[in-house]
Amino acid sequence: MTIKLLFAFSFSLANLISNPLVGLTQLTQQANADLPETPDTGTPQAPSKPGTTRPGTTCQTKIQKPLTALHANNKSDFTLSEYPTFWFYVPYLPEEISNIEFLLLDGRERQTIYKTSLKLTQRPGIIKIKIPSKPEYALKSGENYRWYLQLDCKLNQTGEPDIGVNGWVQRKSMTPEIKSQLESLPGREYIAYREHGIWSDAVNNLAELYAANPEDEELKDAWVNLLGSLEGLAKFAQEPFVNSELVPSED
Repeated sequence: MTIKLLFAFSFSLANLISNPLVGLTQLTQQANADLPETPDTGTPQAPSKPGTTRPGTTCQTKIQKPLTALHANNKSDFTLSEYPTFWFYVPYLPEEISNIEFLLLDGRERQTIYKTSLKLTQRPGIIKIKIPSKPEYALKSGENYRWYLQLDCKLNQTGEPDIGVNGWVQRKSMTPEIKSQLESLPGREYIAYREHGIWSDAVNNLAELYAANPEDEELKDAWVNLLGSLEGLAKFAQEPFVNSELVPSED
């Protein structure tokens, strides 16, 4: 599937499922045939890690680092959590963005599990989006889920998001071995997650620790090392955490 078609398709499916978006529904049947097969083990790889910008976007395009999800995209985007947290680098100022929307869908993209709109309040940087701890949002063990992050820039009057990024996550079950190792590494759980290939939780755990302790040199080195081990993410290791700068959208 081309990037252009996939981008259009992501918005089309969201419209079919929850009707928050406009346009491109005529591509649904064609794009549905191109959905990646759910593997026996692991998560599918997203077609691109940086944000995909639609033609004619109103967002500024002369940016050094694009909208990017801080995840592995290597078929190991696993989590042990029923309610995982997602991390993204957003390169825009608040005055450039009118809305940020996050969607979590089931693996076949037929059901919206969770949807939220957010707005930046201060500056570009790394944000987090946590799935609320409510039963209706809980991820089931062994199942893949598709997520999308979509941005509208201030001058957008088309009804279609200007830029978006997407990927996958799968919840795995806790094993006695992982549990024992996690308990032996208080404050450094990311080591165990990384060793067992639970990359979503490795990124989340270390991001939470480092964001809360930005002067800790050990955590800084670990963060640089972790992102450096994931393709294309090393350049984001010095970016500030601004997850506390998010507020619910009024839309």
